Parts: sequence; C-alpha cells; structure tokens
Amino acid sequence: MVLHALRRYTVENQHPSTAHLTIQTRELIRIWVWLIFMGCCAGSFAAPDDVNSLKKIDVFFRSTYNQAREHTLRDTGPIIIASGEDLTLLHAGKEIKSIPPPTGYRALTTISHITLSLFLLLEPYGEGRISSDRLEQLQQLSRLAESAKVTVTEYLADDLRLAEDQITVINKSCSLIDELIVKQKWAANDLAIFLEQVKPQILQNVKLAAKFRIDHFHNQMMTWKQNISEREWDRMRVIVSGAAMPRKHNLAVQYFSKLFGVRGEGLKITYAESIFSQKRALQILGTNLLDTQIGVGYFGDPWRMHRDLLGNAAAVYLDGMTLSSPETQRD
Repeated sequence: MVLHALRRYTVENQHPSTAHLTIQTRELIRIWVWLIFMGCCAGSFAAPDDVNSLKKIDVFFRSTYNQAREHTLRDTGPIIIASGEDLTLLHAGKEIKSIPPPTGYRALTTISHITLSLFLLLEPYGEGRISSDRLEQLQQLSRLAESAKVTVTEYLADDLRLAEDQITVINKSCSLIDELIVKQKWAANDLAIFLEQVKPQILQNVKLAAKFRIDHFHNQMMTWKQNISEREWDRMRVIVSGAAMPRKHNLAVQYFSKLFGVRGEGLKITYAESIFSQKRALQILGTNLLDTQIGVGYFGDPWRMHRDLLGNAAAVYLDGMTLSSPETQRD
C-alpha cells in the first residue's frame, strides 16, 4: 500500500494532470505517505514486547537449572536403582546389575496372578452372562495355569509341600473356570466361595514373597558393600522406581530405610513415581538433591522446595476467603 501511494504521488507530481493541485495539497500528500512509511518500518524493527522477554527469562532459568542438576548428579554416588525385584549399582563409572531373585519368588507371585486374573474377568463386569470374549480369555487362562504346574514344581523343588499348595490353587482355579464355561454365566457366590478357599494360601504366598525379595536385596547389597569404601557407603543414594499405588509402605523403601537408618523417603531415598526410565529416574534424584540445596541456601529450609512453593501463601490467602458454591451464589 505504501509503494502504491508513493508511485501515485510520483506520477501525479510529474504529470501535467496534477498541475491543478495546490502546493499545500501536494505537501500534505507527501507528509501522509512519509508517516505511513515510517510507521511500517518502526513496526518491523520494534523491540520485543514484555511477554517475550519474560518467556526468555523462564527459558534461561530452566536451562541453568538443568545444568546445575547435571553438575549435582556428577558429584553424587554411588547410586542404587531399585525397580521391582531388580537392583542396579552405578559406581565408579560402571553399571552393575543384581543377580536374579530366587525362582521360588517368581513362582509364588505368578500363582497369585492366576487367581487375580480370574477375579478381573468376572467382578468388574457384574454378575450374569459372560461375553464370548471373556469366555475365550477364561479358557486361555485355564490352559496357561495347567501348563504352569510342571514349572512350579521345578521352581519350588526345595519345598515340595509348598509346591503342592500352589498346585492346589491352580486346580481350584481351573475347576471354577470349567464350571463358568459350561454355564456361560456367573454369580457373586461363585467367586466368594472360590476366594474363601484360595485366599489363605495367597496371603501366605504374599508373606513368603516379601521374605524372598528382602533377602534377595540384602544378600546383593552385602556383596556390593565388600567392594565399596566406608565413605562411599555413607554417600550412597537410592532411587526406588515404582508405580503410584505401591508408594505407601513400599517394600524397597522400607528395606533401604532400615539398612541406612533413615525414616523413609528423603535425601537418602528418592521414590521415582511411575518412572521406569533410568535417565528420568536419575533426573528425579538430581532434582531432589538440587532442590534441597536451594531450600538450604535460598530459603533457609531444606524442605522448602519439596513442597509447593506457593503452598504456604495459598493457605494464608484461602483462610481469609469465603468460597461459595454456584448454587449459593444464585440464591
């Protein structure tokens, strides 16, 4: 538009057809075109607005935070990562995996999964007719359970009485499945009777599985301790990687708390909730350690950054507010 105006002004200024324009008119046109041109140029070279400047500061902050976290991690160690029944030691630039847990542990947890799978194919869907898809799944579960009998006996060869107890659970599970496939429907009483029969053994399996895993952890840690100096042992950090629900009373957290004489999660033990990537788990540990440094040096409270930074101010502000529901407001 600016170029068009300039061309028009130039043509009219040079052409005889514009001779009737007064000097004042031509001067006004020239000023008007010049103002438009300068306005567009000024817009093109304007300084960044405040919003963009604030975003750049936030980006810079996150970059410096990540850099500081990486530096903190490099100065940390040794590190133990506990995920399920597996332990990983990061020490002296090496990554060392734990030996597998005893086979008996796997047998006990798997047999319990047979009964829980049966529950999940019935209870969430309510009593009554069983869909064709779930009938197929029940048949598949029955075949898998039958095929597991030999393996269970091999895995629990040191305790044949315990192996026989697992076979009994399998037989009761398959027996119920056979009945359900014939009837193609189920009632709450069917499941209640079955659970009453198998639950005592399942609860016993849970106790034994906890013992298996804790003994497995402790034997591995004592083996590693022989090659770690006392100073390094004192600097040990633990990351427990697990799902959200088992966080409370988590077995690994309880074990490492007792091993190192600390009260659950904190500077020694970090729970990486729903994190199963080693890289991400290490970032969680780095965040834990760095935020503690920020809390001590910036706020004078080591746990300040472990809480919502706005939490205290929010509590005070909310205490002075009266929050009404929409229904109350309409009245």
